[in-house]
Amino acid sequence: MTGTTRWPRARRPASFLLVAIVGALVVLWAAATGPVNVLGASGPPPAGSSVRHAPRLDTRLPTYRELTRGVTPTWDGRWLGELVLYAVAAGLVLAALLCVRWTWTQRWRPPARPRHVDFEVGPEAELAEALESDADARLAAVERGGPRDGIVACWLRLEQTVASLGLTPRPSETATELVTRLLTTLDVDPRPVAALARLYGEARFSEHEMSEESRTAARSALLLIHSDLRAQAGVS
Repeated sequence: MTGTTRWPRARRPASFLLVAIVGALVVLWAAATGPVNVLGASGPPPAGSSVRHAPRLDTRLPTYRELTRGVTPTWDGRWLGELVLYAVAAGLVLAALLCVRWTWTQRWRPPARPRHVDFEVGPEAELAEALESDADARLAAVERGGPRDGIVACWLRLEQTVASLGLTPRPSETATELVTRLLTTLDVDPRPVAALARLYGEARFSEHEMSEESRTAARSALLLIHSDLRAQAGVS
């Protein structure tokens, strides 16, 4: 055998066919695109051919002198007039607010009410002692006259005892409400107080006949109230 490499007989026709197809494609491409500088040699363009050059962009920024060439500076003073108008408007608004404030501070006010000292700040022990010390007189009052007169008399003695200590009703309450409030403030059982106050209102403002049962109920309420008042005054 020699050193020459031989193609197998079965592959030679396929290799020649491939080479022929590639060569045909190259010829068709060269015919379609015109002359091609295959070697890439540089040189002047062929005669009659036109070469287009891209326009050069001037990237230099103009100077301030170039920008303001031919421009004459002027001064516009209209903003000063607008500023003056705004200042005058603000001053008028401020003056109106000050006028309203002065009018409000100088408005008429009703005279101050005299200070009312509630019982809560008063001497509770003194009140309890004064009410307890008059207990016998109230029990005697409820027995005098008819049931209506006795009930009214014993309640009025309660009001007189409270008034003797300088305690006055609030602007929104009556003397009866004052006594009721003071007794409940002294930790007196509110049930006999309410019962006695109801009997007093019935006896004072009704026109029907009061029975002895009403006098007995008033006496029982007084005894319960006196018991609580003795406990408040420290009397056994």
